[in-house]
Amino acid sequence: MGTPRAAGESAREQGTREYPTRELPAVDHSGLEVLDFDVALDRLRAVPIGRFAFVHSGEVLVLPVQHVVHGVDVCFRTAGDAKIEVARDHGRVAYEVDAFDPATRTGWSVLVQGTAEIVRDPDETRDLDDLAPAPWLGSLATEREWVRLRPHAITGREVAAPSGS
Repeated sequence: MGTPRAAGESAREQGTREYPTRELPAVDHSGLEVLDFDVALDRLRAVPIGRFAFVHSGEVLVLPVQHVVHGVDVCFRTAGDAKIEVARDHGRVAYEVDAFDPATRTGWSVLVQGTAEIVRDPDETRDLDDLAPAPWLGSLATEREWVRLRPHAITGREVAAPSGS
């Protein structure tokens, strides 16, 4: 696998993942700190629940799901018809995780943009089953369809505490 060095650029699929080495600014146009790729990926791995966003029947849906990160792919189990349909169609999707502290007015978010697909390989399905934490809802234990989000971009922003705080 290529060395991930920058967020905000497209990941190219050529048998292995390659990531561009373009340097990103430390701060975006609104003053938010731009997270580098490795930090954004670590934050994505650290949070067990995120929001899966996609268009279904002309409507934008944003649904919470419990995920695992496999390589750079975001994967989750579902029996939800709409999520499976968008994955079967290799639809464009997004996934977002975040954390914040209202008391200190700090926080961060990571956005993954890409396409969804059904995980069909039995070995990979077993690997994902082994990685998956216990479901929060008992009904999820019987949901056996794995959806994978193949990222085109993984980006992150952070609102840090003011210096001197």
